[in-house]
Amino acid sequence: MEDSIIDRFARLVCQTVAGAFFRKQIVGRENVPVRGPALLVANHVTFLDGFLIGACLPRMIRFLVWKPYFTIQPLEWVFRLIRAIPVGTDDLSEVLDAIRGARNALREGHTVCIFAEGSITRTGELMPFKRGLEKIVEGLDVPIVPMHLDGLWGSPFSLAGGRIAEKMATQLRAPVTISFGAWMPPASTADQVRQAIQDLERTGRRESQAFSSSEVCHD
Repeated sequence: MEDSIIDRFARLVCQTVAGAFFRKQIVGRENVPVRGPALLVANHVTFLDGFLIGACLPRMIRFLVWKPYFTIQPLEWVFRLIRAIPVGTDDLSEVLDAIRGARNALREGHTVCIFAEGSITRTGELMPFKRGLEKIVEGLDVPIVPMHLDGLWGSPFSLAGGRIAEKMATQLRAPVTISFGAWMPPASTADQVRQAIQDLERTGRRESQAFSSSEVCHD
């Protein structure tokens, strides 16, 4: 599937935003299919996680985003630019609409990303996963790619304690590690995917420590 000009511009936006605030190290990028559908499942640490993930891959990603964020300007413009899929929680029909939107995107050959915890962590720890990811890939021949974001807790855009200005001064352009794990079958449960991400967390922290102590940061 050939990227459109809008897709390329959207990736440029992600790269610009992510590059302004983080120095990234990518591990296991070869685990993400270069073509065809895939469901990325990531932990959720900051408000900029989507931009960071979008800056890591050479293809467009369709993110599931909490619907109220679409009412915030200029976020609404950005979400529509990247063709994010709104996830409402007011009633079951909104949840089902999001699942259908994600399934349709996968059928069209897109990469879809879901933050299976359902919200940003308030403790820095991985929270229980919701089972929506199981419904998204049910009956589809789509690989699940677990991924973990490390080094973001305590950044200005996380929910760690401290004033934003203070965190901005100490954490701006902090090194982060984005790890992609091996493909998992679409029949994998939410708990199994969560365990895979926990495994990535352990190796990601070792990579982050080495990355943080290095004089050279590799994008």
